Amino acid sequence: MSPMKVGGILFLAANTPRSQAYAQAFAARGIDLAHVILFDRPGAAQPGKADLPNRPDKTTAVPLPDPHIPLTQSLNALTDRVERIEAESVNDPAILAAVRSAAADLVIYSGYGGQLVSAELLSLGPPFLHAHSGWLPDYRGSTTIYYSLVAGEGCGVSVIEMVPAIDQGPIVARQRYPAPPVGVDIDYFYDSAIRADLMAEVAAQWQKQGHLEHVETGGVSADYYVVHPLLKHLALLGLKDDRADAAGESDAD
Repeated sequence: MSPMKVGGILFLAANTPRSQAYAQAFAARGIDLAHVILFDRPGAAQPGKADLPNRPDKTTAVPLPDPHIPLTQSLNALTDRVERIEAESVNDPAILAAVRSAAADLVIYSGYGGQLVSAELLSLGPPFLHAHSGWLPDYRGSTTIYYSLVAGEGCGVSVIEMVPAIDQGPIVARQRYPAPPVGVDIDYFYDSAIRADLMAEVAAQWQKQGHLEHVETGGVSADYYVVHPLLKHLALLGLKDDRADAAGESDAD
C-alpha cells in the first residue's frame, strides 16, 4: 500500500527572520503549503526595507537563510493562498477566525518570541507544530541553545505538538546539530537554520505518510530561560574557528 498523500498544511507565521528561514527550507525540500497566514505588527517595516545583515560565508551543518530574500517572495512561491493580517499577537481574534476558516490538517507555527499560543487557538482541531531549539525534555525554555553549548552537547532541536504548557507537548522529532563555527550569529542565523531544517524534514514526512511520529522519552527535565551574559560569552568562546580546522572536515550527522 503506497503512503497516503496529505495536503492541508497551514503555515502560521509572523514576519520574522525565523519565518524567512522556514520558508526557504520548505522551498528547498519541495514542501506543499495549502495556505499561509502571515501576521505583522501594525506599522512594522515590510520585508526587505530594513538594513539586513549579510549571510556569513561559512560552512555549516545546514544551509543558512538568506535575509535578502523577502519573506513574501518565498511564501508566494510556495502557495497562491497567502493571507496577510495586521496583528500584535498570534491570539488576535482575526487570526483565530482565519485559522478556523482555513480548516487545515496541520499547522506549522513560527511566531514572535515570547508570545504564548492560547488554548483557544490550539483547540481548533489540527495539530500545531513548533520547533524548539533544545533537546527535549532535557532543555526547556528560551535560551537552551547556550546552556547546551556550555555543556558540550552541541545544539539540539525538538519539533513538538503544542499544548498550553510550555515545551511539554508530544515530541514529533529530535535532531542534534554541531555547534556553528566562529563568526556565525547564533540568534539571527544558526538557531533559525537548524529549527527550519528539522521542521522541513517533519513536513516532508507528513506529506509522505499522512501522520506524525511520536518520540518516547523519559527522565526529569529542567527549565532554562534568560541566559546570563557571562554564560552566553562562555558558550561563544567554545566555538571553533573553521579556519583553524582541516579543510573539508564535517561535523554533520
